[in-house]
Amino acid sequence: MTAELRELLTLEHEPLESVRPESAAFRVSLRALIGPSDSPGEESFDFDVCSPAWLEAELDGQAFISGRFLLIARDFDPKCIEEYVRKRISQESGSDWPTVADKIARWSRWEFEDYRP
Repeated sequence: MTAELRELLTLEHEPLESVRPESAAFRVSLRALIGPSDSPGEESFDFDVCSPAWLEAELDGQAFISGRFLLIARDFDPKCIEEYVRKRISQESGSDWPTVADKIARWSRWEFEDYRP
């Protein structure tokens, strides 16, 4: 089984093309809606895109920053970000959806991570 990106937006449900960071020091929270490529449905996976300048500014006030769920880019380029996310998703496969989703959750916050019925 494989997954596919259904939609990529900000957490406020805005298209990426509408995002215009005000400075070189940016961090933008994004949501990827991803589902099985062979069936309907989708789940959300969140991550932040930030610049090296944002990391530098944050490190001025604290000793450490956790790197999980961070995609680091010099510029906020919606087309490049979407291409990267699509490529990353296409590299994951497994015997069922939970296995694939768990692999995607290694670099993004899956809405069902740690869920127990």
